[in-house]
Amino acid sequence: MRLAMAIVLAMAGGGLGCRQPSPPPPPAPAPVSATTPVVDAEPVALPAPEPPDEEVRPDAAPETVTIKLVADQKKQAHVFWGRKELGVAPLEVTRPRGSGPLDLLVLAEGYLPLHTRAFTDRNETLVLRLYAAAEATGLPGYSPPPPPPTRPPSMPPTRPPTNNPGIKPTTGASRAHP
Repeated sequence: MRLAMAIVLAMAGGGLGCRQPSPPPPPAPAPVSATTPVVDAEPVALPAPEPPDEEVRPDAAPETVTIKLVADQKKQAHVFWGRKELGVAPLEVTRPRGSGPLDLLVLAEGYLPLHTRAFTDRNETLVLRLYAAAEATGLPGYSPPPPPPTRPPSMPPTRPPTNNPGIKPTTGASRAHP
C-alpha cells in the first residue's frame, strides 16, 4: 500500500514540497561612470526664482476659519461659548485656525439645551436641530427629569426654626462632666 502511494506521488510531480524554478531576475542597469566626458558648452543663465507671495499661493491656508451656525430664526436660539454669549443663531463665528475646539451651548425658550462642538481646523457649517420636551422622548439616551419629591400626607409640615426667648442654648460650661 505504501509503495502504491509513493508511485502516485512520484507521478503527480515528485511530492508535495516540489515547486517550479523561478525565472532568472532581469539584468541590473549599467552603472554610470564618474569619468563620463563633459562637452564644453556656453553657460545658460536661469531666471531667478520669484519670492513666494502668501496671498497668491493657492495651497496656503487662511489664518482664520469661519464657523456658521444655522438655526430657525423664529426659535431665537442663543449661542453660548462658556459664559460668553456669541449671539442669536443664525450667526457666523470667526476664530484663528487651529485654536482648539469650541464647546457651544444653544438655548431657546421651550426647547431642550443643545450641546455641540465645532472644530477650528477648517470652515464648518453646523445646522442646529432643537427639540421640544414633547419630541425628546424619541431621542436615544433621553430620560425625562424626575418629578419633584413630595411629602407623604401623614407628616406634619416642617417649620423653620425661630428665635424663641424661652429656650436657652446650651454651652460647654453648663454641661456636667464626670
